[in-house]
Amino acid sequence: MSMWRGIAAGLVLVMVTAVGWAHKPPDASCQAFSGTFVRLTTKGGHHFDVYRAGPPSARIGLLLLPGKARLGERALAWADRVGAQGYRVLALGLRRTGGRGRRMAMERTALQYLSSPGRRLVTFGWGRSGAYESIEASAADPHDVSGTVLCNGGISAKAALMRRIESRVLVLAFRQTTPLPKLQAFEARMRLYGKPLAVHYYSMDPTAADPMGAQFASATAQEVWAQARAFFRQARFLCRRCAPYPALLFGYRD
Repeated sequence: MSMWRGIAAGLVLVMVTAVGWAHKPPDASCQAFSGTFVRLTTKGGHHFDVYRAGPPSARIGLLLLPGKARLGERALAWADRVGAQGYRVLALGLRRTGGRGRRMAMERTALQYLSSPGRRLVTFGWGRSGAYESIEASAADPHDVSGTVLCNGGISAKAALMRRIESRVLVLAFRQTTPLPKLQAFEARMRLYGKPLAVHYYSMDPTAADPMGAQFASATAQEVWAQARAFFRQARFLCRRCAPYPALLFGYRD
């Protein structure tokens, strides 16, 4: 089935910026975050922090990769909102953490931690950096990752990474940031490597669907997240006990 059946139109919203994070977890004392920070260690002895949210009994584990936004307050709020829907969530900030080898070791460690006890795993990256990291994480632990979501970027990946992934891949792309020829080239490479791919291409401003943005267009955020949930169901990820898709998943306001 051609990816162009998933093409949709959307709304335009004012550009917003995500809050960054330096070299330590942000001070969360001023907000009622429901999750907690956990320190993990790679096999090579590198220590790093992740933000954990959602019920321990969840059957679906989501590795959220906020990219350039890293683990700022808005990224933590994103993890909390997704976790509240019945998913076990780890948010991982990887910017300026060293080379690809170290990043993949961190991604592998986070996924192994998230997989217990026997969860299905999905990587979900936002923006150019986060979406690339989503592919990278899936390549770091290809046997355990069942789904790879690239939202608003990440359609340029090294062939070595693309060949390694074994999961289904969902691309949620926006015309403002992803030219159509670039998206077509990515689809052609995925077909060449025999990787299952679903694509939804929107004409809206991607900041309207940014789960870490200051403002959201409700119809936009619902449409984008609905495609992700449909992707989970098609791959038989979704836990039967999970609540149906709510109107306020991303915390937007009408």
